[in-house]
Amino acid sequence: MPRNKVPLYCIVEPDERARIIDFAKLIGRPFSWVVRDACRVYLDAVEKDPRKLLKPKVNVRDAGKTPAGRLGGRPFGTGKKKPTSDN
Repeated sequence: MPRNKVPLYCIVEPDERARIIDFAKLIGRPFSWVVRDACRVYLDAVEKDPRKLLKPKVNVRDAGKTPAGRLGGRPFGTGKKKPTSDN
């Protein structure tokens, strides 16, 4: 028998997950129903104007990149102190 539905895995922040679970309890529906219905409503709204999907809110070139930093060592200006005339 073919499946009519397929699983969709999504990762959310813990506080977002808690909000979804609280909302699901409030309306008395399972967690998966709330997520599925929210996706359906979102896609219905966006599909009316598909150009909205062409303009991502995230800079695609920088997505997933970590900022480059210095590799080890002391910060500049904190090396050995110069001897003073007292020595």
